[in-house]
Amino acid sequence: MTDRKTPISWFGLGLVVVGALLLMGKMELLHLRFSSIFWPVIMLLSIFGVGRGFSQMRRGKIFWGTFGFLYGLFFFLRSAYFVEVPSRLFVPATFLIVGIAFFMTYLAKVKDWFFLIPAGIAGAVGTLFLLADLEYLSYWEVADTLHMYWPVILIALGIIFLFRRKPDSDTGQPVS
Repeated sequence: MTDRKTPISWFGLGLVVVGALLLMGKMELLHLRFSSIFWPVIMLLSIFGVGRGFSQMRRGKIFWGTFGFLYGLFFFLRSAYFVEVPSRLFVPATFLIVGIAFFMTYLAKVKDWFFLIPAGIAGAVGTLFLLADLEYLSYWEVADTLHMYWPVILIALGIIFLFRRKPDSDTGQPVS
């Protein structure tokens, strides 16, 4: 019989720490707000997820870890008093976050170049919305352009599926 150590539940530990800090805030031992605790914890757990994703070569962990970290950063900055991040930046930030998450997925295995297509599309759309929000471009021109050319996304997704390497049914290894 082997002695197996049960790994610590980081999520459970995070809940205990957040709960304890919030309880101390309710008891007026600390002056904390929920958002000043929650978003940094999300960022910390997400960056651990990214690290584990790269060490285990698991693209899903890399994508969702990057996604969680950047959203945590966005909402932490929104809740901080020293930086003003207006809520209207949510849509451009979402596209940029998705683009960066796909790019990080590409960095895990650079042979999988097809991850650059959604990264580029999401990054370009996010940049266009950001430029429209900053009034360098007209919001309506950006919206009309995206309304006209959104089928390009379908074409790009089709290209991804056409060129994606499929595993061999016998060996499970990617077919070249």
